[in-house]
Amino acid sequence: MHNRQNRLNGLAWIFGGWLIVYMAVTDFMTMKDGVIRGAELWGRDFINLWTGGKLINAGDYTTLYTQKAFAAFQQSLFGPLDLHVYSYPPTGFPIASLFSLFPYPVALGAWLAGTGALFLWAVRPYWPNNGWPLWLALLTPAALVNIWAGHFGFFFGALFLLSFRWLDARPVLAGAIIGLFAIKPQLAVLTPLVLLLCGNWRAIVSAAVSTVSTVLLSGLIYGWSAWEAFLMHATGKQVSVIDAQGAFFGKMSASAATAVLDLGGGWTLASAAQAMLAMLGIALVVLAARRRIQIDRLALLTATCTFLVLPYSINYDLVVVCIGAWVVMADYSNAPFDRALATIGFVAPQVGLLLAIMGLPVMPLMLAALAVAQFRVANRPAAPTTATAAHSA
Repeated sequence: MHNRQNRLNGLAWIFGGWLIVYMAVTDFMTMKDGVIRGAELWGRDFINLWTGGKLINAGDYTTLYTQKAFAAFQQSLFGPLDLHVYSYPPTGFPIASLFSLFPYPVALGAWLAGTGALFLWAVRPYWPNNGWPLWLALLTPAALVNIWAGHFGFFFGALFLLSFRWLDARPVLAGAIIGLFAIKPQLAVLTPLVLLLCGNWRAIVSAAVSTVSTVLLSGLIYGWSAWEAFLMHATGKQVSVIDAQGAFFGKMSASAATAVLDLGGGWTLASAAQAMLAMLGIALVVLAARRRIQIDRLALLTATCTFLVLPYSINYDLVVVCIGAWVVMADYSNAPFDRALATIGFVAPQVGLLLAIMGLPVMPLMLAALAVAQFRVANRPAAPTTATAAHSA
């Protein structure tokens, strides 16, 4: 029986991961001097971080946050490319500044290797102890998209898992880590709610102090003109991205609002759809927290529900979501129905992308199916194959 389930899970990895492998091979075949089809650099979005670091080190924040000026500077370094933007707040400047000190290929390799290693370390206590090797955490459908896009998925995935891992045993440290989400705060949108529901006041205070300190330090180090430029030029870009207007990054979206807009619905319908999924996500987290489920299960459920709430989210951020799906899939004591729903969520980052390209943007519904399965499983007694991060740390 287990051999059959192992084969089915193996097929899910293949079925859920082939698209980005195909796209990466296509990129390689069409690449010339590191440039793909004359429009993208190998590593794709990492170019924004690296180029941004150059401008940060030069203190040129106006160019950094002005789209046309940023693109012109980038093209002066690499030649003609598609339009790119830098949209992160000054709290992320140290990361961009550091990696821009190295040649681009070295920086990209160091970024993926470093954040990947950090993610593996963070995911270890959550990984099911059933014979599947830990390094597979770097090859889930979302992880492959993150590698292809050169993005923050591993970095923020690690921060999320570490913060919940230490929430009970080391609440001050957990709160300090949560404060680092000031670099990309939307990914921690449900974390304050979880802390309140759990009554973990030490973590709440620590997270508040860490967040405020991160913002203040960025202003003191880089000057408040950096924040002025960010607030004036960059804050509206995330909102405009929700309506992708047929652009490829819209097909990568996990947002219900973007899906409805892509289907031709208006903002009223898009907002209603987003609100419905958000209410589902919030309700599942509230009920799970009130029932005092294991902290590792609550962490993985919260990760999935975060993307039901967010109106702006992309599939390369779903690395923890895929881990949550795998925990359900790999525990054969779970009901077949729950494992099937989890498999739908597991393949969502790439199968959802393919379906969106075909005109069926159902990735948000695939993630909702996973959230329901995680909630159902979380209310069962812990199975022997399921990691218990809170008590193993």
